[in-house]
Amino acid sequence: MSFGTYARRVRDRNLPYGARYSALRCAVERYMPLGFNATWAYITGRAGNVRTDEAALIRALDVLEVSRKARQAELAEFACRRGADKKQRHSRTVMEEEIRYRYGCRWPGPDAHEATLRTVTALWDEHTRLPFPDVPPGPKGGLVELDTSIAGVIWTYLQRKGNLHPDHRRLLRDCLADLRGLRLSFPVSSGFFRLRKMAELIAHDALPLIRLAWAGDAAHIAEVFLAARAQMTGLPHLRSDEQTRAWVSDVMLPASVVWIAELHGRVAGFAALRGDLLEHLYVTPDAQGSGIGTALLDEAKKARPGGLGLCVFQQNTGARRFYERRRFTLMEEGDGSDNEENLPDARYRWRGIDEPRQVEPSGLNESLTCAFPDVLAHDVTAVVNALPTARHTPSASFRAIVGDDSLTIPARIYNPEPAPEALGGLSPLRRTILHCIYTRHHDGYVRRRHLRQIIGSLEPWVLPYIVYLIGEYVVEIVTDIQTSLGDLNTADSPAHRAFGRFLADNPGLLALIDQRVASYWSCYHRWDFPRLADYPGRLLVTAMRAAATSAGSAPVPGSTRLRRPQPPRAAATIPQTPPS
Repeated sequence: MSFGTYARRVRDRNLPYGARYSALRCAVERYMPLGFNATWAYITGRAGNVRTDEAALIRALDVLEVSRKARQAELAEFACRRGADKKQRHSRTVMEEEIRYRYGCRWPGPDAHEATLRTVTALWDEHTRLPFPDVPPGPKGGLVELDTSIAGVIWTYLQRKGNLHPDHRRLLRDCLADLRGLRLSFPVSSGFFRLRKMAELIAHDALPLIRLAWAGDAAHIAEVFLAARAQMTGLPHLRSDEQTRAWVSDVMLPASVVWIAELHGRVAGFAALRGDLLEHLYVTPDAQGSGIGTALLDEAKKARPGGLGLCVFQQNTGARRFYERRRFTLMEEGDGSDNEENLPDARYRWRGIDEPRQVEPSGLNESLTCAFPDVLAHDVTAVVNALPTARHTPSASFRAIVGDDSLTIPARIYNPEPAPEALGGLSPLRRTILHCIYTRHHDGYVRRRHLRQIIGSLEPWVLPYIVYLIGEYVVEIVTDIQTSLGDLNTADSPAHRAFGRFLADNPGLLALIDQRVASYWSCYHRWDFPRLADYPGRLLVTAMRAAATSAGSAPVPGSTRLRRPQPPRAAATIPQTPPS
C-alpha cells in the first residue's frame, strides 16, 4: 500500500488503535528521509507518546506529512528543470552535488533544522560510546585524522546549539569529500558511515546548495532581490515590483550567468555574473550571516579565476567590508554618473590570489610545487624533482596566506624518505624546503625527524608547517614544539612577533588547529592530561592566539612581500622520545 493509504488508516477512528499505530509505522517505512529509526525517533519525539495517545499519533503523522509535501514540491520543480535541460540538449543546470542534496540524507520542510539537530545529537551519543574501528596500521593515521577532524566539527556544532562555526564550513566540505571516497570493509565502514551521515546532515542544514539558475527561478530571484533591496535604506525606488520581476525574467537571466543558493529547500540568495563583472549578489535578510554570500562569491571566483570586478554603493558599508575581507581591492570611487540610481559608487577588483597557483608539470604531485611562495619557485622545483617517487597521491591539503602568496600544502605525502647522503648536495635553503615537505609525511617518526631541522626557523613560509603539526595526534611532536618555542609567551620576542604576524593573516587555520587540539585531547590524551588547559597543544594555541591578537592590533611597517629567506636559527634541544 502507498503512503497515502497508510495515512488514511492512521486517521480512521473506526479502526482499532493498534492497527492505526501499525499504519503509522508503515507510513514511515514509505517515507523515511533520515532512515527509519531516526525518522521515527524525531516524529514521536515531537508528538509525544504515540503508543497510547491518539492526539500524539495524529501530531506525528502531521509532522511526517508536512515534510513529505515539502519534498514532493522540491522534486516536482527539480523534474521540471531536468526536463528543460533535456529539451535544450547542450544545457545542464543539474550537477552531481545537487542530486546528492535532493536525494541525500536530510529532512525537508520548515522544521529541517530541528530535525537535523535532534538526529545528529542522537547519532553522536551513539558514536561516542563506540571504540575507534580496528583498521590496518597503514591507513590508520589518515583515518584517525579524518575521524578527529569531522568529530571536532560535529562536537562544535552541537556545543553551539546547532550552529556551524564559520571556520568549519570549508573543513566540513573537504572532510565530506574524503568520507565519500572511503572504500572500507565491514565492520570498519559502519563507524565511518555513521560519521558520514552526521556530516551530511550538518552540511545540508548549515551549508547552502549552490546551483545554476534556470528560467523557472525568475520569481524566486526577484523575491530575493526585492527583500534585500528593501533593507537598503536611502536607495531610490526606480521600478515597481512587477517591473522588477519582468526585468529579472527578460533581461538579467538571459544575459548573465546566475547562481542560486538554496537553504533548507528555499532560495535564499543569488549571484549574477556578466563577463568578469559580478553585477549582483543578494541574500535574503533572514539568511544573512550563514555563509551564503561567501559561497556565491566563491562560485563566481571559480568561474573567473583570472580576476573579478564589481561595483558597490559607497553608502553600503556592510557590503564594502564583506568584499574587502575577501581580498577585493578598491580601485576607484565614482560620483554615481554611471549608475541609474545616481549614487556615489566604489569599484573593486579581485585577483586570483585565493586560487591555487598554476604549477609546473614535475612528474610528482602538483601539491608539492604550490606549497611554497613564488619567490622560492626555482629552488622548490629543484627539490621536488629530486624527491623519490611518491607511492600514493597526497591526501587532502590546507591553505595558508604568507605575504602576497596563498600556499596549498598537502596534509600527507607518501614519498619515501631520501637517503641522508642525498642531502649533502643541497644548499641550506633547499634542505629547509625538503624538511618542510617531509613534516607532512604519513609516518610520525619521519615527521618528527624533519621537524627538528626547521623548528628553530622563523621564516614566514616555514611557520605553517610547524603550526599545522600542533593540531595532530602525536603528542610527542606537540611537546617538541612547545619545548622549542619556550619564548612564544614572551611579548616582543622573535617567536611571538613572527607567529603573531602569520596567524593574524590566517585566523581560519588557527581556529582549525584549536578545534583539532580539543578533539585529539578528548579522544586520546585526556587520561595523561586531565585538564584540557594543561595539554601542550592547548598551551601553544593559547600563546599563539595572544600573539596573533598583538600582531593584529599593531601596525606592521614596510612591505608584506617576502624577502629572500635566511638559514634557520639554532634549534632548542628536543627530547628524543619516539612518537607513538
